[in-house]
Amino acid sequence: MTDRLDRSNDTRQPLSELRTSLHFLSAPPEDSTVECAFRYGADDPLAVRLELHVSADAPVTWVVGRDVLSAGVKGLSGDGDFKAWPSRARSATPLLYLRLERPQGKATFAADLSEVHRWLEHTYELVPAGAENALVDWDSLTGLPLPPA
Repeated sequence: MTDRLDRSNDTRQPLSELRTSLHFLSAPPEDSTVECAFRYGADDPLAVRLELHVSADAPVTWVVGRDVLSAGVKGLSGDGDFKAWPSRARSATPLLYLRLERPQGKATFAADLSEVHRWLEHTYELVPAGAENALVDWDSLTGLPLPPA
Protein backbone atom coordinates (compact mmCIF):
# COMPACT_ATOMS: atom_id res chain seq x y z
CA MET A 1 0.00 0.00 0.00
CA THR A 2 1.37 3.40 -0.93
CA ASP A 3 0.23 6.95 -0.38
CA ARG A 4 1.23 10.00 -2.31
CA LEU A 5 0.02 13.41 -3.37
CA ASP A 6 -1.31 13.84 -6.90
CA ARG A 7 0.80 16.61 -8.37
CA SER A 8 -0.81 16.55 -11.82
CA ASN A 9 -2.76 19.69 -12.64
CA ASP A 10 -1.17 21.37 -9.57
CA THR A 11 -3.53 19.53 -7.20
CA ARG A 12 -2.49 18.20 -3.84
CA GLN A 13 -5.06 15.45 -3.44
CA PRO A 14 -4.15 12.44 -1.30
CA LEU A 15 -4.02 9.14 -3.15
CA SER A 16 -3.83 5.60 -1.87
CA GLU A 17 -2.88 2.60 -3.93
CA LEU A 18 -2.80 -1.13 -3.28
CA ARG A 19 -0.84 -3.27 -5.72
CA THR A 20 -1.70 -6.93 -5.42
CA SER A 21 -2.17 -10.13 -7.37
CA LEU A 22 -5.62 -11.49 -8.16
CA HIS A 23 -6.45 -15.06 -9.07
CA PHE A 24 -8.45 -15.23 -12.33
CA LEU A 25 -10.76 -18.15 -11.59
CA SER A 26 -11.59 -19.22 -15.14
CA ALA A 27 -8.07 -18.94 -16.58
CA PRO A 28 -5.72 -21.88 -17.07
CA PRO A 29 -3.23 -22.19 -14.18
CA GLU A 30 -0.36 -20.66 -16.15
CA ASP A 31 -2.43 -17.51 -16.82
CA SER A 32 -4.40 -17.31 -13.59
CA THR A 33 -2.40 -14.56 -11.83
CA VAL A 34 -3.43 -11.02 -12.74
CA GLU A 35 -1.65 -7.99 -11.34
CA CYS A 36 -4.06 -5.34 -10.09
CA ALA A 37 -3.79 -1.84 -8.67
CA PHE A 38 -6.63 -0.60 -6.47
CA ARG A 39 -6.51 3.20 -6.57
CA TYR A 40 -8.38 5.74 -4.48
CA GLY A 41 -8.08 9.51 -4.56
CA ALA A 42 -9.78 12.41 -2.85
CA ASP A 43 -10.27 13.97 -6.30
CA ASP A 44 -12.92 11.26 -6.96
CA PRO A 45 -13.91 10.36 -3.39
CA LEU A 46 -16.84 8.09 -4.22
CA ALA A 47 -14.93 5.72 -6.49
CA VAL A 48 -12.18 3.12 -6.50
CA ARG A 49 -10.34 2.30 -9.71
CA LEU A 50 -9.24 -1.26 -10.35
CA GLU A 51 -6.48 -1.40 -12.94
CA LEU A 52 -6.19 -5.00 -14.13
CA HIS A 53 -3.14 -6.05 -16.12
CA VAL A 54 -4.72 -8.94 -18.01
CA SER A 55 -2.48 -8.56 -21.07
CA ALA A 56 0.75 -6.83 -21.99
CA ASP A 57 -1.10 -4.42 -24.31
CA ALA A 58 -2.95 -2.13 -21.95
CA PRO A 59 -4.54 -2.44 -18.52
CA VAL A 60 -8.29 -2.71 -18.13
CA THR A 61 -9.69 -0.13 -15.72
CA TRP A 62 -12.92 -0.75 -13.85
CA VAL A 63 -14.43 2.03 -11.72
CA VAL A 64 -16.60 0.97 -8.77
CA GLY A 65 -18.18 2.72 -5.84
CA ARG A 66 -15.98 2.66 -2.75
CA ASP A 67 -19.06 1.89 -0.66
CA VAL A 68 -19.94 -1.07 -2.90
CA LEU A 69 -16.45 -2.54 -2.59
CA SER A 70 -16.44 -1.91 1.15
CA ALA A 71 -19.81 -3.63 1.61
CA GLY A 72 -18.50 -6.56 -0.44
CA VAL A 73 -15.87 -7.24 2.21
CA LYS A 74 -18.70 -8.14 4.61
CA GLY A 75 -21.33 -9.70 2.31
CA LEU A 76 -22.68 -9.79 -1.23
CA SER A 77 -22.63 -6.31 -2.69
CA GLY A 78 -23.10 -4.78 -6.09
CA ASP A 79 -25.62 -4.76 -8.85
CA GLY A 80 -25.26 -4.96 -12.60
CA ASP A 81 -21.72 -5.13 -13.94
CA PHE A 82 -19.84 -5.41 -10.62
CA LYS A 83 -20.33 -7.65 -7.61
CA ALA A 84 -18.11 -8.38 -4.61
CA TRP A 85 -18.46 -10.86 -1.77
CA PRO A 86 -16.28 -12.58 0.84
CA SER A 87 -15.56 -16.30 0.84
CA ARG A 88 -17.59 -18.39 3.22
CA ALA A 89 -14.87 -20.96 3.78
CA ARG A 90 -12.73 -20.56 6.86
CA SER A 91 -9.25 -20.83 5.40
CA ALA A 92 -5.84 -19.47 6.23
CA THR A 93 -6.35 -16.76 3.61
CA PRO A 94 -9.91 -15.45 3.43
CA LEU A 95 -10.81 -14.37 -0.09
CA LEU A 96 -12.74 -11.50 -1.63
CA TYR A 97 -14.41 -12.40 -4.91
CA LEU A 98 -14.81 -9.72 -7.59
CA ARG A 99 -17.20 -10.38 -10.48
CA LEU A 100 -16.96 -8.13 -13.55
CA GLU A 101 -19.63 -8.41 -16.23
CA ARG A 102 -19.92 -6.97 -19.72
CA PRO A 103 -22.09 -7.96 -22.65
CA GLN A 104 -19.01 -9.66 -24.16
CA GLY A 105 -18.38 -11.84 -21.10
CA LYS A 106 -17.86 -12.25 -17.39
CA ALA A 107 -14.78 -12.67 -15.23
CA THR A 108 -14.41 -13.59 -11.57
CA PHE A 109 -11.27 -12.85 -9.59
CA ALA A 110 -10.22 -13.69 -6.03
CA ALA A 111 -8.18 -11.33 -3.86
CA ASP A 112 -6.79 -11.54 -0.35
CA LEU A 113 -9.74 -10.23 1.66
CA SER A 114 -7.65 -9.05 4.63
CA GLU A 115 -5.32 -7.05 2.41
CA VAL A 116 -8.15 -5.31 0.54
CA HIS A 117 -10.05 -4.69 3.79
CA ARG A 118 -7.02 -3.03 5.44
CA TRP A 119 -6.50 -0.87 2.36
CA LEU A 120 -10.17 0.19 2.29
CA GLU A 121 -9.98 1.14 5.97
CA HIS A 122 -7.01 3.33 5.09
CA THR A 123 -9.02 5.10 2.36
CA TYR A 124 -11.63 5.93 5.01
CA GLU A 125 -8.86 7.55 7.06
CA LEU A 126 -8.06 9.76 4.04
CA VAL A 127 -11.72 10.60 3.39
CA PRO A 128 -14.17 9.49 6.10
CA ALA A 129 -17.53 7.98 5.14
CA GLY A 130 -20.03 10.79 4.72
CA ALA A 131 -17.38 13.39 3.89
CA GLU A 132 -17.12 12.44 0.21
CA ASN A 133 -19.82 14.82 -1.03
CA ALA A 134 -17.94 17.84 0.29
CA LEU A 135 -15.02 16.97 -2.02
CA VAL A 136 -17.03 16.42 -5.21
CA ASP A 137 -17.01 19.33 -7.66
CA TRP A 138 -20.78 19.35 -8.20
CA ASP A 139 -20.70 22.51 -10.34
CA SER A 140 -18.43 20.85 -12.90
CA LEU A 141 -20.51 17.68 -12.89
CA THR A 142 -23.81 19.47 -13.40
CA GLY A 143 -22.30 21.58 -16.19
CA LEU A 144 -21.43 18.54 -18.32
CA PRO A 145 -23.62 18.07 -21.38
CA LEU A 146 -25.94 15.11 -21.30
CA PRO A 147 -25.83 12.53 -24.10
CA PRO A 148 -28.65 12.74 -26.63
CA ALA A 149 -31.80 10.90 -25.60
